[in-house]
Amino acid sequence: MSPRVTVVVVAYRAHGRLGRCLDALAAQDLPAEHRRVVVVDNASDDGTAEMVETDYPWVDLLRSATNRGFAGGNNLALRANLEPGSARSPYVVLLNDDAVAAPTFLSALLRDLEQSPPDVGALTARILLAERFVPTSPGTPGAVHGPDGWWLPAPDGVAPDSTVRLVNSTGNQVRQDGFGTDRGWLAEATGHQPPRDVFGFCGAAACLRTEALEEVGLFDETFFMYYEDTDLSWRLRLAGWTTRYCAEAVVEHEHSASSGEGSAFFRFHDLRNRLLTVTKNAPAPMVARVVARYCLTTASIAVRRSQPWSSVRLRVRAFASYLVVLPRALRERRRTRRGSAVPRRDVARLLVPVPTRTIGGYRA
Repeated sequence: MSPRVTVVVVAYRAHGRLGRCLDALAAQDLPAEHRRVVVVDNASDDGTAEMVETDYPWVDLLRSATNRGFAGGNNLALRANLEPGSARSPYVVLLNDDAVAAPTFLSALLRDLEQSPPDVGALTARILLAERFVPTSPGTPGAVHGPDGWWLPAPDGVAPDSTVRLVNSTGNQVRQDGFGTDRGWLAEATGHQPPRDVFGFCGAAACLRTEALEEVGLFDETFFMYYEDTDLSWRLRLAGWTTRYCAEAVVEHEHSASSGEGSAFFRFHDLRNRLLTVTKNAPAPMVARVVARYCLTTASIAVRRSQPWSSVRLRVRAFASYLVVLPRALRERRRTRRGSAVPRRDVARLLVPVPTRTIGGYRA
């Protein structure tokens, strides 16, 4: 019997954190016969794969000979689910190796998606930061600032009922300048009740219809990691699929535990892949505007020396990499246009305005 859902967890050097993720999946209230869990090990060298084989024999392990990133790692499992003759499941759940799901996570996603209109191709979960916070004054060293105030990570020994939970994501948005953002980022969890409809899903915890993936294709492996979920969400929108937020499906997430937000690795892929996403999916005037702005900003930083020279070099390297893969991106753009059910300009109306003030500061 085929499972109702295949859960895909891509792991890379995750020996110290993957166990919590898999323990939470084992504790789901969805019957075991209705779910299959697949761990894709991205050539870890810390014993991650061996730990899964020894401690979690109920998990299907796929070993990649190389680190294929988030996009390629997920595609290994997603492609296997689409193969003729496979024990194909109608739904697939993506879950980060540093995410811990509540016991009702899977059942909430399946119940919601099975009751949703047929054009809902994906559900994005309620992703909360695993760390707890306490309120503080503006500008406090080490504090983060969200839409509801300023917060400090809770010191050891503080009672949980004296702390607050902050939102990591309730889905992906794209701004009118091409930047992808997590909806609800750093909002106080108890007060954040956004609309169900959202531009796209967050790949850290989401459920997708296999039928939708069959139509629009899998992740673009050129991205390696970052913006690949935004790109796929945009392609779903162009094909006529929609994405909804499922507030009942909750996970706790150790944000950027595997790659480090603010690292050169993160910034390179973030910069390049934003340009790729816009180039593949946005209306032509927006593509020209975003690319031109990138070049002007890079030149301004270099001339004014407003940032370290290493930042300029990184931006130049990211743009050079973008130019290398640009011909492929343009081919994908043409292919997507031929299969589009919704004009690009109509999808672009879903983009959100650029905020007048910034929020952030968390592990930047």
